[in-house]
Amino acid sequence: MPLDLFQKLIPFIHYTGLIHLQGWGEPLLNPDIYEMIRISKEKTKCVGLTTNGTLLNEDTIRRLLDNNVDIVGISLAGATASSHNSLRPGSDFDMILSNLRLLSRIKEKQNSRAPAIHLAYIMLKSNIHELEQIVQIAQSVGVAQIVASNLSLIVEPKLYGEALFNNTDTTDRYYELLEKTKEYACRNDIVFSYGRADLNRHSMWCSENVGRACVVNVDGEVSPCVFTNPILKTDRWFDNRLLPLKNASFGNIREETLSEIWHKKEYVKFRNFFNTAAPNISEKLLSSVPEPCIHCYKRLLG
Repeated sequence: MPLDLFQKLIPFIHYTGLIHLQGWGEPLLNPDIYEMIRISKEKTKCVGLTTNGTLLNEDTIRRLLDNNVDIVGISLAGATASSHNSLRPGSDFDMILSNLRLLSRIKEKQNSRAPAIHLAYIMLKSNIHELEQIVQIAQSVGVAQIVASNLSLIVEPKLYGEALFNNTDTTDRYYELLEKTKEYACRNDIVFSYGRADLNRHSMWCSENVGRACVVNVDGEVSPCVFTNPILKTDRWFDNRLLPLKNASFGNIREETLSEIWHKKEYVKFRNFFNTAAPNISEKLLSSVPEPCIHCYKRLLG
């Protein structure tokens, strides 16, 4: 997102408690990211971003600390170089760990508790056995939190079988392993949180917090979440079927203010559906689920 577009959000930043500077790209590639952090910190309580970790070096780390960023998430797709690198081509697992150690040392040298670092671990059939190792890695690089999430947007057929919830015969084993990892992490003063390993077909709870949050993409389009972002032009695999990804934009901040978009009748109706619906709804009411959310695993994993 260019800085001039971001600046259109300034009058509204103070209404939120968290600005997370992340989309579908690498935020540290944006030359204006530090200015965006500075502006956000002046207007709100908490500012975070999620990075693949490859661009963390002494300069970028010091600039993040100088601008008082609160949260930095590091995306990992495995606890070994072979598993992570195979799933994230172009990424270097060993480099990421080295960069995390550097971040920990600089924080310690500056006697800074911020930013809080968490590992964003994508759980897959092929790497679920490495959970205990990711706890050990967190210890070694000074990370106090791990967030283990599911593969919820499946764009390649070969990844369909990687999703935990598509391996129903091993669901109990997954939960046993997740609870064991949580206990192991707790004993080592690390917070380990995880998403469910099976689907709830009647769920109306979405971890994207679509009833109270929004996403503004690089073009200024305002959507309920990253999965409804119009910049995503792809199909998705859902229940072993290839279906079009349904986008949802309620307006563009180049043409309207964020407040005007937020209070549009159709957007209010969308949010109210999730804000007022029970956590689990009947089969009859499933027909009233907003179209972009019908075939979305984020809802079914709630």
